[in-house]
Amino acid sequence: MIKAVLFDFAGTLFGRPAHQWFSPRHLSVLRAPAPYVARMNAAERAVWNARDLTALADRSAHRTLFRLAGLSLTEDLFQRLRNPAFWLPYPDTAAALSVVRPLKVGVLSNISWNIRGVFARERLSVDAFALSYEIGFSKPSPRAFDAACVRLDVDPSECVYVGNDPVADGAAAVAGLRFARVSTAPVGRREPVLLEALASHGIGWS
Repeated sequence: MIKAVLFDFAGTLFGRPAHQWFSPRHLSVLRAPAPYVARMNAAERAVWNARDLTALADRSAHRTLFRLAGLSLTEDLFQRLRNPAFWLPYPDTAAALSVVRPLKVGVLSNISWNIRGVFARERLSVDAFALSYEIGFSKPSPRAFDAACVRLDVDPSECVYVGNDPVADGAAAVAGLRFARVSTAPVGRREPVLLEALASHGIGWS
């Protein structure tokens, strides 16, 4: 029996709009960092893997990422990554968070800053947040999913996790949750996908 739904934040419920705070090159690197991460040395890779646990690691990791891409990351640009105004809900986010009720609703995110204000700004109700910098674990660690389920007071088998990353979010299945994968794209370019993902697990509209 499903008692709760957990959502990923970035690329699932909220995304980056296509405005001009970042150059096309910067945005391209953010959307596809893998080639540059592959060029990091062992120490840089360790910081990259821990980037969602502290703001310091996040800043250092992104500076290294952009340096390897031949770009700079000023403090102003870094803070814009963490600015609530930079994040907008997808058009189907409010409907998805509404249709899951009366199930419990949570957000499990790999992130190094407090996203609660973003939800408050959009008047979106969430029962519990499990943010990596607060819980001390990041996906794909099963401990991250366990911590989120504890905050919702449900067993992993009673929870569906909705996310866009097949590795980080897909690890929900290893942790005992059901996993619903959605596609991702910048805000304004993604088709509505959340309700269909929920319906595939018998939640909301079919």
